[in-house]
Amino acid sequence: MADTDKPKTEESQAAKAQEKSKAEESKAAEPEKRKEATSNEQEAKRLKPTPPDTAVVKKQVEYYFSDENLKYDKFFHEKIAADKEGWLEMQLILSCNKMKMMRATKDDVIASLKESKIEINAAGDRLRRPGGAPLPKLEARPSHQKKNSIHAHDGGVVTIFKNVPAEQQWTHIKQAVQDKLPPKVNLWHVGKVDDKSECALACAPFDGDIAFFEELEIEVGGAKLKCETCFGESLQKVLKDMPKLIRDKRERESRKRQKERNRPIKLGTSHFNNVAMLRGRVKEILNARSDGEQLKPDGSDFKLIKSLLQFHPTGDAKSKGLVGIKVAKSQQGDSRCFYMIKEDGKEEDFSAKKCLDAVELNPPYVQVEDKKSEAKASGKPAAEAAKKEEAKTETKAADAEKKVEGGDAKKEETKAEERAAEPQKEEDKNEETATA
Repeated sequence: MADTDKPKTEESQAAKAQEKSKAEESKAAEPEKRKEATSNEQEAKRLKPTPPDTAVVKKQVEYYFSDENLKYDKFFHEKIAADKEGWLEMQLILSCNKMKMMRATKDDVIASLKESKIEINAAGDRLRRPGGAPLPKLEARPSHQKKNSIHAHDGGVVTIFKNVPAEQQWTHIKQAVQDKLPPKVNLWHVGKVDDKSECALACAPFDGDIAFFEELEIEVGGAKLKCETCFGESLQKVLKDMPKLIRDKRERESRKRQKERNRPIKLGTSHFNNVAMLRGRVKEILNARSDGEQLKPDGSDFKLIKSLLQFHPTGDAKSKGLVGIKVAKSQQGDSRCFYMIKEDGKEEDFSAKKCLDAVELNPPYVQVEDKKSEAKASGKPAAEAAKKEEAKTETKAADAEKKVEGGDAKKEETKAEERAAEPQKEEDKNEETATA
């Protein structure tokens, strides 16, 4: 009996040990399971896209259909013009980079345009301008300069004419451009018309030279040609083909302009040693504020940013009705920017970079007249100080005059004494002769 019970006891003990081992394994696996479950929940939350702001979507779509965009946007211009009723496919709008960045869908676009004048067809797959409005005339998009290329033409503009008519030589291009240049401004170099019907040239620097060449249009061989200002690789390629003499001349002029540009500037009531210091100050203002924080209307930072806004390409229109400025995250990415707060409570962001680039191209240098006016504005103390200084000067002049007069009097006395002594000297001389 005892022998029969022994194996059972051993079996039950083994079973208990096995159960205990399983329980311990299960207990040890619980934290890992919880961790995995938490990770899955976080992953699900992270992958769930944040719905785009309908106001931002509306603003972006309306911009695509605006005259401001369509006069430069050749792709959309041609697509809309190709449709008799002026419709544009929804998919083309959604394929734009900014729409992709917002993760906007067809439903988001439809929802955002409920109160917009932009029309959507019944199927919801096409859009058009209000009432199929006529398109603006297509123009060449102006070249937007990158920060590192703003001063690429300090030493003189390098530009290129394309599609030069056959049998037209570089001399024709040179003469046509020279006739339109300001007086006393010369072309330094004009290259030959190459096999691509292109002709590059370099001009001496002058005020407003980049804007001049962006608007320049010449007529040669019965064709009207506009030039393209060279930047980046295009600029390097053209310069490589130019004589070293011209490259060296551009380099000297560039250094000269840079030296002239490194002067104090005045923006509103703030003074800076140069534009680089202004850029640094604007960056400090952005970094010193938390998201949503407004600048104090009576503070120097508010006055500075408001003055800077006037340099924006559409500054006057943008700043209309402005009552406040705040710092917040940009709608286009993770960066931060300034927002204008209008009288009606609406908020609109603006690019400080565009403003600073405009300042860089046309810096508001401190003028000598400003210093004089500041001296006048300092008021009575300055005037009194000037009077005191003038009185001191007059006193010194009087003292100097007295000294001169005293010196002249002494000289006259000396001369009189010398004249009086002359007869006595003559008499003594005669006596010496007689004695001899």
